[in-house]
Order: sequence, then structure tokens, then C-alpha cells
Amino acid sequence: MKIGMMTLWNAANGPSIHAELIGRAWVKMGHELKVFSSIKHPDARPTGQEDEDFVIRHFIVDNVVPVTRASWFDPSPLLDEDYEIFVAQNVERLPVERLLELFPKIKEKAVTVQIVHEGKPSEDPLYYKFNWDAIVCFDERYREYLLEFFPLNKIKMIPYPYHPFKLGDKKKAREKLNLPLDKKIVFSFGFRTENVLDVLPTLSSIEKDYPLKYLVVANSESETRLLYEVKEKYDFLDIRVRAIPLDELYTYLHASDVLLVHRESSKYKAVVSSTICQVLGSGCPVLFHESNYVEKHGDEIIKYTDFEDMKNKMIQIFNGEFDLNEKIEEFLKEHNAEKIAERYINLFKELLSVRKRGI
Repeated sequence: MKIGMMTLWNAANGPSIHAELIGRAWVKMGHELKVFSSIKHPDARPTGQEDEDFVIRHFIVDNVVPVTRASWFDPSPLLDEDYEIFVAQNVERLPVERLLELFPKIKEKAVTVQIVHEGKPSEDPLYYKFNWDAIVCFDERYREYLLEFFPLNKIKMIPYPYHPFKLGDKKKAREKLNLPLDKKIVFSFGFRTENVLDVLPTLSSIEKDYPLKYLVVANSESETRLLYEVKEKYDFLDIRVRAIPLDELYTYLHASDVLLVHRESSKYKAVVSSTICQVLGSGCPVLFHESNYVEKHGDEIIKYTDFEDMKNKMIQIFNGEFDLNEKIEEFLKEHNAEKIAERYINLFKELLSVRKRGI
């Protein structure tokens, strides 16, 4: 099957992680993929991962507020490349105006599928002018608001994909990353460095009984000034500022005793933690603040309600009281990227069949 996908790619955000997980799975399954992506975009935080040869970068976005518009756009890849399926990820953050202009020609040669990442109705009126063959969302929270604007028969639910199960050797990973073998390693990563500051007092109280290192890998576009200001007070804090490709991310996870994510609920009702989808397969226990980011998750992750609960559960993790690998492995059997990618292929086949029948 020949698939074209317009999306952010190697960009350290939710739509990019989704696109990479299913896109690479499609390639592994033997399908032909062309990715149409940005040269520059406000959401495109670097990962340090090199683009594959099927990635075509042909537009620039400088601003996404109040709406996303291209400051430069080359239409030729969308018009000239050969594909029978066209997928668009997070349309609100794509150059909507230019895409809408080309949409009739895209529909002439391909069935069209939108994958919804927006947590609420878009404020861009152009968002609602596309006549998609199918609109895919992750769960009923998204579908609930989409039904106000799109017909039920076009809305499909396919869960967010997860990285496949991939365990590693803790000792080798720590040696590779120059981390101590005799301390507990608490790991956080990303660009929300303000969330790191909130947990430091609690980690300091744990550190009195459980010598630990809090390893924070901040994206190179993060604001890290406050982290360095508190480092003298919290000497267990290890700050590393760099882009982190997926394979290297898994080395950090394999080296760690726990991944800590402290994040308050989003103001949007429909949200998914792409972080969990990206990291769950590592086998590193995920300790996540209870919020709407994880309301669809069960006991394959560990949730905490407040800092005292975080402290108690982290100590339980350190003492080996959570054994989650069997639960995670079972969960990933139905949610890993290849399984989800196959569900998309089945949808594409159905849409192509409908087109051929002229329905």
C-alpha cells in the first residue's frame, strides 16, 4: 500500500510520536511511506534523530496562534508523489490554508484520513471545510466533541500506539551513560522543566534513606535556568540538556529505577500522554501524577495523588513491591505500534474498497 502522511516528524511532541510509531511500523510491514513534514515549526522540538529517506520537508510555519499558516510552502511533493492513502496528523497545527487549496487534487488520487490530536474543537474555521473520508480519534472523549461537527459514520476510534516491549540490561545501560551503580536512579525528560522543581523537596526527603540521583534530561529548547539555580541545594540533581533520540531514550529508561512524570490535568478534556505511549515498553516503572492525562490507564502504570503518596509509592518501587512487566507485556499485545498500524491498514483497505464501488 502507498501511504502519504502529512505530519511533524522527529519532533518530540505527541503527533510526531504517533506518526513515527505507526509510520515506521507500516514500513516494517512492507508498505511504501512518504512523510510530508516541516522544515521549521514552533512545535518541532529537536530529537537528534536523523530523517529517513522517505521524509520530505517542504513547508515552514512560524506561528500557530491564533491559527496555523505557512510562511513558506512548496506544493509539489503533495501533488507529484505517488500515494493512494493520504493521512494528516493534528490538522490544526498544519498549514491548513495551503492544504485546503490542494485538497481536491489530493482526493482525486487518494482516500483521505484525518487523525485527531486536538483536545477540543479547533478555533480555525478552515478546519471544518475538509471532506475527509474518515476521521480517526483515540477514544470517546474526542468523539464526543467531534460529533458536533462531523457525521458519526466518518468518525473511527483507534487507540494511540505504544512502543513495543523492549527490556534492557540496567548495569550496561548505567555504564554507558556514566551513572552510578549503587544509587537509585529517578528519571524525567522533556521540556516541561517547571514540573521538575515541584518534586525536588519530596525527593530530598526520600534521599535521606535511599541514596538517589535525579536524572533530568531537558530538551535543548527548554528553559533550564531555574534548574541550575536550585542544583546547589539539591546535589542529587543531575541535569543534562540535549536532544534525545528514541534508542538513546530507551537506554536511559533501562538504566533507571523509575520514570517520574509530575503533570497537572490539562484544561482540555480529551488528552493522551504520548510520553507513556513512547516509554511503557521499556519496562521502567512509570510513576505519574493522577490527572486526565492518565485517566484511561489502569495498573500498567503507577499513579500518585499528592507528594506524600508519591513518596510512599516511590519507596515501594525502590523496595521491589511493584512487578509490572507481565501486566505491561499483556497490555502491549493489543496496543503496540504494529498492532495499531495494522488496524489503520484495515481501515485504509475498507476506504479503498468503498471508493472502488463508488459508494
